[in-house]
Amino acid sequence: MKLAKLTLLFLVAFSLSLLSAKGWEVDSDILVNLTQGIYSDNWSGSEKSTVTWVAQSNTTAQKQMKEWLNYKNTLKLAFGQTHQEKGDIDGDGEVEWGSGQKSTDKIDLESLFRFTLKSFVDPYMALRLESQFVDESGAKKYYVNPMLFTESAGIMKSIIDADKTKLSLRLGAAIRENVDRKLDVTPVDGGAEAVAEFKKIFGDAAASYNSRLSVYQAIFNSEKDPNGYWKETDYRWDNMLSTKLFGLLSANLSFDIVYDRDKQVNNKVQWKEILGLGFSYSLF
Repeated sequence: MKLAKLTLLFLVAFSLSLLSAKGWEVDSDILVNLTQGIYSDNWSGSEKSTVTWVAQSNTTAQKQMKEWLNYKNTLKLAFGQTHQEKGDIDGDGEVEWGSGQKSTDKIDLESLFRFTLKSFVDPYMALRLESQFVDESGAKKYYVNPMLFTESAGIMKSIIDADKTKLSLRLGAAIRENVDRKLDVTPVDGGAEAVAEFKKIFGDAAASYNSRLSVYQAIFNSEKDPNGYWKETDYRWDNMLSTKLFGLLSANLSFDIVYDRDKQVNNKVQWKEILGLGFSYSLF
């Protein structure tokens, strides 16, 4: 639990850095997408009216603390629900809607310390927390559960560092601690991690593309697994394409690919795509 407490400490530090933003390069935006499908009461098909909403927030706060130390925090939040029409259940002519079913849920916080020594590669240390707002996988509902804490260290390199195009690579060793309040044990594993991050701004910031690819290969695991699933390579590829149409109106496309054999019922790759028209607002 030491790693968990340490990561939570940096979460507090991240919040304080936003409150006292002096000297920090802060970039934050909020996206809200809404999709609606409505059918008339006399529609002959079996389709049901639906309303889906997704709210996302992406924030980065970066500061050159010393000539030799750069500190960067990244916070990604997302939550969305789908509401479906249940029809006129009571026969009183009033259409009822079911409670919202979760469609998107994400909490991702990372604190990155980069030692800028003006060498070919820079050493780094990073702490990361991955979770969700609501865990509805069991009979009892949990908030901010499970929590995957990752502590990593290694070397990184900025391949492209232009105003509108950035590409960085990093390679290191990592230790992960998976805290799940539904379980009595806390699995811990360690291994090698590689991360590539890319950002491209098109035109006068009217459109942007952000991509993050992470690959993790575990070397040891504290839990016994007769199937040996923990030995398989985990990878995740997150992509977000955003464009401002006019005013606050925007179009957004996100596409994520995930493979984590420990958390899947089969060995197939998982993917998620969200295309929406909504509103975006830059806080900083």
